[in-house]
Amino acid sequence: MNDNLKKILFFAYFFPPLGGPGIQRPCKMIHYLKEKGWVCDVISVKNVLFHSYDDEMTSECEARHIYRTNSADLMSLFKRVSKNNDNKIKKIYFNTPEKIKKIIRNIFPIDDKIGWLPFAYFQALQVSRRHKFYTVMATMGPYTSGIVAYLINKKIGVPLVIDYRDPWTLHPYLKFPTVFHKQISEFWEKKILIEAIVVTTSSKTMKKDLISKYGNNLIDKIHVMYNGWDEEDFKNLKVKKKKDKICFYYIGNLYGNQTVKYFVKALEELNDENYLPKDIEITFVGNYYIETIRALKNLKIIDMVKVIQQVSHRKAIEFMLKSDVLLLFISSSKGKGVVAGKIFEYLRAKKEILAMIPTDGETAEILRAYNHNFICAMEDVNGIKKNFLSLYENIKIGKIQERRVNNEFSRKHQTFMFEKFLSKRLNEKEIK
Repeated sequence: MNDNLKKILFFAYFFPPLGGPGIQRPCKMIHYLKEKGWVCDVISVKNVLFHSYDDEMTSECEARHIYRTNSADLMSLFKRVSKNNDNKIKKIYFNTPEKIKKIIRNIFPIDDKIGWLPFAYFQALQVSRRHKFYTVMATMGPYTSGIVAYLINKKIGVPLVIDYRDPWTLHPYLKFPTVFHKQISEFWEKKILIEAIVVTTSSKTMKKDLISKYGNNLIDKIHVMYNGWDEEDFKNLKVKKKKDKICFYYIGNLYGNQTVKYFVKALEELNDENYLPKDIEITFVGNYYIETIRALKNLKIIDMVKVIQQVSHRKAIEFMLKSDVLLLFISSSKGKGVVAGKIFEYLRAKKEILAMIPTDGETAEILRAYNHNFICAMEDVNGIKKNFLSLYENIKIGKIQERRVNNEFSRKHQTFMFEKFLSKRLNEKEIK
């Protein structure tokens, strides 16, 4: 492969200044691909209403050019309509029950970002006339970005690479409103998978499920690239821990079937039984929908619970490091294959983890490999109570494991392994 041609046209709807865990994957990937001699030009969207923003991440990405387009999707239209009423629109967005938003999102074919497709496509055409690219890549979701990348791939005739941050038709929490919606998504997913020279997934389960549904011809082209943690994010941080409190933190938003209601019930039962310690502090850091806020505000022990609005990624890492215990939620309903991106930063923080997740899932497997064993189902109130008290007692008496992490799940290592796989596949294509 000619190193002078290592240029990627990269489609990422979710990109800084938008924030959240889905932003970090493409940013870190682009950052570390640059170390291997690749340059990325990014096609993204501009001016959309979103739950999180993180301006600091923009400088970390190190894309060569970022082309931001208009869009006709709902979040973009809301932003335009709101003008100087951003706070009012955000209030409506976060106070609308999640079940209503799901119905609205599912109305659209492919996904609710389909209105971005023509804008991204014509922007990519213009860019590809000025620059020669070695490959076209899309990170999904939204799944619209995969279709745009496929169409551009066909137009300019360069290899296609697809990155699955989340499953598509196999998504555990996605419900198709009609047979038509399901068939059109399956049609495009199959088309994209056949065309792609490389497909990355964020878990082993996702790879296995794609092969099971679409065939063994995918085995050689799918590479598992976990989300990971970035050592650079843990440098030069000022962390001051509270000495008079045992601090439990949850960092990030809640998606799909994730809920705090069973955790809340466990705390209330401990309180009613006079087993809940008084020197604890429980903090949720993120932007939460109305269901979560109501559950936390109605707690009998509201004085022990704090909610902090979404912060920058760097600040989120600081919160992880000042915690004693980190909280994790994954629903038992279709959650065995869910690997929350935050678990790798949790591991790197070397803190105790109260994992309320499927006990036989892929996330539990990863945690146990690093000797994290305080694991129970998210819906297991008695299990939560038992693990909560055990963790508290261990910390109180200083019975804490000395934790080590290697670079297996670092963003740098994960990206370098992907780059090696990509280069091999591209070289094989050239030889053919």
